[in-house]
Amino acid sequence: MQIKLSLSPGAVVRYLMIAVVFFTVVSTGIQIAKYVFDYRQDWMSLWNLDRELNFPSWFSTFMIGFCSILLKIIATGKKEQGDRYTKDWQLLSLIFFWMAIDELVSIHEILIIPQLSDDLHLPWFLHSLWVIPGMVFVAWFARRYIRFVRHLPPKTKKHFVSAACVYIGGALVMEMVGSYFAELQGQQHLTYALVATVEELMEMVGMVMFIYGLLYYLGEWAKTLDLRIDILNL
Repeated sequence: MQIKLSLSPGAVVRYLMIAVVFFTVVSTGIQIAKYVFDYRQDWMSLWNLDRELNFPSWFSTFMIGFCSILLKIIATGKKEQGDRYTKDWQLLSLIFFWMAIDELVSIHEILIIPQLSDDLHLPWFLHSLWVIPGMVFVAWFARRYIRFVRHLPPKTKKHFVSAACVYIGGALVMEMVGSYFAELQGQQHLTYALVATVEELMEMVGMVMFIYGLLYYLGEWAKTLDLRIDILNL
């Protein structure tokens, strides 16, 4: 059985950005209600961008997982064509799969150990220890994929690089800024909450940009997309 799927990158991005704006506005309103008006209810954690296992984190997990699927589709097509960069696409799909898992269960937050940071006398921007392996990974990734990025069409290259810059700016740079305010005043105040909101916003926007880039690339690479679905009755 074959399914022909038609997607408009612009339409997909519009719907995703509506969700991003919605979650950001609601989360900001919750932070203001909490720290300005001292209004605190259990349901608020379900919409807080700086919390896990809630609606915003599930939405982010969905977007990252969607990227993994799109990358897998591209990798499959590249393999059939005997493309030299097939393994790069396959590895990207795997990386995004594990990023989705991490987004869902927050594995990286195991490394947020304030006491250890103090014992090691680390600077304020390394207060969240996970940014150290995060920076190492970004350096490795940039070195590993520089040739791959160079071979991409100009517009796709622009989409991918812009998305990476926005996402990394949120995940690492804003995390460091948040560490400064956490070190200065703790995490239970409005300034830190708003910084954390900007961090999550940048991550979501970066992922939307990457989804657009992937769909745009697919649209240029193959005007129609044929998916073969095999259902095995075991």
